[in-house]
Amino acid sequence: MTAPLVHGDHVSCSRVGGGMRRESSRLRQHAQSLEDAIGELDVWKGPEADAARPALAAALEALRATADVLDEAGAALQRYATDLAEGHELGRRAELRVHSAGLILDGTRVIEPWGPASAQESERRCSQVPVVQARVDLATAHVGRARGRLARQMTSLSQAFGRPPTTP
Repeated sequence: MTAPLVHGDHVSCSRVGGGMRRESSRLRQHAQSLEDAIGELDVWKGPEADAARPALAAALEALRATADVLDEAGAALQRYATDLAEGHELGRRAELRVHSAGLILDGTRVIEPWGPASAQESERRCSQVPVVQARVDLATAHVGRARGRLARQMTSLSQAFGRPPTTP
C-alpha cells in the first residue's frame, strides 16, 4: 500500500471549522446579553457609572470582534475542507491513471517502473508519463493553492486575535 497523493483530513477540518462557528454564535449571544444588560444600566448614575460604561462598551466591542474573527476562521477552515476533499478526489483519480497506465508514483513524480518490458510497452508508458504527470500536478497544485489561501487567512486572523483591545 502506498501513501495517498494528497494528505490531510477534510472531515476533521470541517468539524473544527463548524465548532469554531458555533462558538462564534455563542459569543454573539453573550454579546447581545451584555448589550441588553448595559441598556438596563441607564438608570445607574454617578461617577462609578460614568467610569464603568466605557469599560463595558470596550468589553462588548472586544466580544463582538472575537466572535467575528472566530466565525471567519471557522468559515476559512470549512472552505479549506471542501478544497481538500476535492483535492483528494483529484488525487485518487490521478493515482488510478498512474496505475492504469502501468506507471508508478515516486512521491509526486510519475515514473516508469524498473524491469524488462517490450519496446512497444516501454514506448507506450513513456508517452503516457507527461499526460499522467499533468493529472498528478493538477491534484497537488489544487491542494497547494488551498493550503496557501488558508495559511494567508490564518496569518491575518491570528494577527487580528493578537491585537490588543481598543480602549475608549
